[in-house]
Amino acid sequence: MTSNLMLQVQLNGEPLDINHEQTVSEFVDKQDFNGRFVIVINDEMVAKSRWQDVVIQGGDRIDIVSPISGG
Repeated sequence: MTSNLMLQVQLNGEPLDINHEQTVSEFVDKQDFNGRFVIVINDEMVAKSRWQDVVIQGGDRIDIVSPISGG
């Protein structure tokens, strides 16, 4: 039996419903993000090398942040 229950996460401070737990890689593929960015989940940066291993769950706070370089 499959469930159609949506999971709610926060994306850049706004509520977003997703249809199931998914990896960061799956989530990014479904979004329309452009340019270079960093993923932060629940105040922890997720290295791109871990995107296929980290699973987004209901209640997670996801922030998409542009890297800032300075000098």
